[in-house]
Amino acid sequence: MTETRHVRRTQAERTASTKAALVDATIETIAEIGYHRASAGEICARAGVSKGGLFRHFDSRLALVVEAAEEVGRRNLAGFRALGDAPLGDMLALTRSQSRAQINAVWFELLVAARTDAELREQLTPVASRLYAAIDELAVVPSSGAGVAPALLQLMGTSLVHMFDGEALLREVYPRPELEDARLKAATELINAVVALRRDYPSVAVERSDKEK
Repeated sequence: MTETRHVRRTQAERTASTKAALVDATIETIAEIGYHRASAGEICARAGVSKGGLFRHFDSRLALVVEAAEEVGRRNLAGFRALGDAPLGDMLALTRSQSRAQINAVWFELLVAARTDAELREQLTPVASRLYAAIDELAVVPSSGAGVAPALLQLMGTSLVHMFDGEALLREVYPRPELEDARLKAATELINAVVALRRDYPSVAVERSDKEK
């Protein structure tokens, strides 16, 4: 007869497990029913944690929401890093798919709520700052952009992320698949043309300014 041994978890492991369950439940709840309906009670029910347990680990519902936002950012960055060195067309298609993923809807929900919630906005600002700084850095990694000014790569990268995010929001109400496909194709062709030219964006801007004077 095989003896089964139960390994007792440490207090730190139990704490980490409970916090992870609460964060996961917060992400799931906001994604499914929205930020304003994601009450502490609803989150706790989904996590299998009492309200007292929630407030033992987080000072407030807002603190939990901010931690969930941090986790959404980490998962989004993992998705961008997973793009690796794929062909440009595939990379843009995958980026668009990531914008449409359910977890990204949590980020949208929080950004919209922060517009009129000063406390949430204050807490979310540094999270957004770190996330988009990391996206800026990732935008200059692909080898397909070799020879192109980093500033231009960052501009194109973040602009595409914003474009796909906006598209993901609008298509919930007004999907336009043919236009979306044409937009993706045009973006791919435009970036390929810029990479082929290997122009330095800041220098071009200065040259144009000089000619206009």
